[in-house]
Amino acid sequence: MDCDLSEESEIGVHIVKHLMNEEDAFAVHQFLHSMKEPYKEVFSLRTFGELSFDKIGRLFGKSAGWARVTFYRANKQILEYMEAMNHERD
Repeated sequence: MDCDLSEESEIGVHIVKHLMNEEDAFAVHQFLHSMKEPYKEVFSLRTFGELSFDKIGRLFGKSAGWARVTFYRANKQILEYMEAMNHERD
């Protein structure tokens, strides 16, 4: 369980770094707008709404585990998009 928390914190730090930069934040929001459901909503509920995985799972009629996996997949998509954008800038 501690591994999950440290992994979530590490992923969160990467996303927060992008959100702190105005240009990156806009790019994240643009990409988020184009994401498919349920990834878009789960990411938003967790990141901006600060809901627990349990509550997110209940909203969708799913488990907390489902919410956690969906959130990590959304994070992965966003981070891959941001890495690709950074390579284009270089």
